Amino acid sequence: MSTINESQDATKFKPRSTDIIVAVMGMTGSGKSTFISHCVGEDLGIVGHGLQGYTQGVGCYVFPLSESVNVYLVDTPGFDDTNLTDSEVLRAIGAWMGETYSKDIKLNGIIYLHRITDPRMVGSAKKNLFIFKKLCGQDALKNVTLATTMLEAVPQSDGERREQELLETKDFWGYMRSNGAKVERHYNNRKSAMQILSKFFTEEQVVTAMQEELVNGGKELLDTQAGMELNSEYRKMEEKLRRELQSTVEELREAQKKKEGENAVTILEECRKQVDDKLAHILQERDELKVTLAEMIAASTIPLVCAPGSYGNNSARRPSGTDNTGQAEAGRPANLYPDARASGMWKDGKVRYRGRSPAPPYQPDAKPSSRFDRSPAPTDTGRAPRKRDLLKAMLGRGPRLVVPGQ
Repeated sequence: MSTINESQDATKFKPRSTDIIVAVMGMTGSGKSTFISHCVGEDLGIVGHGLQGYTQGVGCYVFPLSESVNVYLVDTPGFDDTNLTDSEVLRAIGAWMGETYSKDIKLNGIIYLHRITDPRMVGSAKKNLFIFKKLCGQDALKNVTLATTMLEAVPQSDGERREQELLETKDFWGYMRSNGAKVERHYNNRKSAMQILSKFFTEEQVVTAMQEELVNGGKELLDTQAGMELNSEYRKMEEKLRRELQSTVEELREAQKKKEGENAVTILEECRKQVDDKLAHILQERDELKVTLAEMIAASTIPLVCAPGSYGNNSARRPSGTDNTGQAEAGRPANLYPDARASGMWKDGKVRYRGRSPAPPYQPDAKPSSRFDRSPAPTDTGRAPRKRDLLKAMLGRGPRLVVPGQ
């Protein structure tokens, strides 16, 4: 069995024109990896429950929606990641978005997740949100869904109050919603995740502001709207550190003049060194934004595109092509739905065309009685297997990994 590295040259990221590609974004710990696990229908082995963010760089997960449609979910790292700097996060996202767009691969939309357990919008959450808005640009907001997560962890009244604050504050969700962004709630189950994801199944593809700037504009990352937003955050941090450094130096001079004990002088010297190191680190991160798309692609690690049955496995296989040839060998049975309407996902045989061949819309079993209803879906009894049962059985098949290449 070949390893991932051995298979990189042999496997390509080539989504078909009918496939759905959705990016999942949000700050570290907002539940991005968990959301993707629910959509795929099995544990990806990527969900982190500790203090450290799990997603390392950009990853991609694919599952079949029907015979002719695959869904690709792009898992992105959040800013304020414990293992990546903010500039590394933006470089990773920029490299993936720029490279795919340069190959005429476009997103159907972006899901931005926000954990409702946070009682207020702290600095790191604001930074994530501001950079996200700049990354998308106004024209792409119509293809954005803003979703709250972890609703089960807070009282309903608190969740509704915090959501209302997000919607009413222009700097939070207000501006994006007024420009076409949709607002949803994720109830930490597959049914809810698929309802959110299904909004993109008939959407036209979209180009983000960052993609336009990097590819069509030929700008360096620093000169994009998202890069400038992050750079402004670095400037604020730099100014704060310089004030702190100046204050520490003055205290050190006073301590030396008064000939205070060696311990006081040693402590102040150490403080100055720490501030100096932080300042140097900030300046380095700012310099890392001065890169072109070509330089980012050359320096980036090719993200894996994982398919059902491959999670936690480092083997790789080619994805399905333009037909069903080799689908069984690729980790799923051939002709799962010989006819799209036979899957039960196309209601009344009516299809809305919006400039592209659409995917069949997801049909939930029932609507929750309350927007904060966390009760499980009713158990199937005495009926033929549903679409989700077939998909669940299919997801247990053999491994299939693909990696994007030139």
